[in-house]
Amino acid sequence: MMMRIALLGAGAMGTIIGAYLTKAGYDVELVDNYKAHVDALNEKGAHIVGFVDEIIPVKAVYDDGLTGKYDLVISLTKQTTMKEALEKAVPFMHDETIIMTLQNGIPEDIAAEIVGMDRVVGGGMEFSGTFVEPGVSKLASGKETLGISFGRPDGKITEKTLEIQKMFLDALGHCQLTENLRGVRYTKLTDNSCFSGLATALGCLVGDILDNRKAMECIAYTGMEAAKVIQALGVKPVELFGLCPTPDRVCFETKEELDKVIAYWTEVYTPFRQQKASMLQDLSKGRICEINQINGKFVQDGKKVSVPTPFNEKIVELVTKIQNGETKLEDAWNNLDAFEIPTL
Repeated sequence: MMMRIALLGAGAMGTIIGAYLTKAGYDVELVDNYKAHVDALNEKGAHIVGFVDEIIPVKAVYDDGLTGKYDLVISLTKQTTMKEALEKAVPFMHDETIIMTLQNGIPEDIAAEIVGMDRVVGGGMEFSGTFVEPGVSKLASGKETLGISFGRPDGKITEKTLEIQKMFLDALGHCQLTENLRGVRYTKLTDNSCFSGLATALGCLVGDILDNRKAMECIAYTGMEAAKVIQALGVKPVELFGLCPTPDRVCFETKEELDKVIAYWTEVYTPFRQQKASMLQDLSKGRICEINQINGKFVQDGKKVSVPTPFNEKIVELVTKIQNGETKLEDAWNNLDAFEIPTL
């Protein structure tokens, strides 16, 4: 029997995933609290633009419109509202309902509070999306980037995880089932901390960072901090869309090594030049973003393992000032001056 699926948080990424799951023939309801967006999805379908241009009929409901029981709940709300959204969905889960966390950061513990860790799978998305307007989301990276990597926190491969993998293979064309979810999570956390965190602090697109030497030096130092924290935690990162934050790839001591690291980051992120970070999208709409769950997570972990994280700390500080209204978003590029690049 085909799974009945509720996708909580139909923003840019959720709309794209939900639309392609629906197109592949799966029973999906896109759930969101943005009335104009829900109405547009139902009336006109999900319009995916950018590297593709197609309209896919979908079923969308408001966050108080869940009915019956769902076999799979895909969680794509912000971590700041994740627990509340999942608790509202509990009456519509049965004893074997799986929660799949696809948020940024490391949100599996929140889902486990609701259903227990044995009914949680988590993963990272390998493509980029931007919300354009109600009913319209932009695929901001090539169609070949469509895919996810996911797994159980305990690493087990089960009949249910294989069923979920097949579903995403049908819908997106790529789905890696991993036995190392922590590795997936920390690779994705590095991705978000570098090109989402810095792009939000500077109020810019990925391409603007790629074109600026000092910004790329900030990326290099932020990524090196992440790699050192990951190594100290004993986590083995995995490769996602070409990124694998291991010391041999992203750490450096000389200018020549720094140049090589910058070349590595540039090669990996060139396909994502048009990406607008979800945290920046949040700030643009006057919403609280997930900076404390992204760069702030590396700051927190760094303190636990005695690894300094000054660049991640600076990004948290600058984004928080924008969020609090102390810095205007249109002036955020000037925040680049706040970073002190060590002399090598």
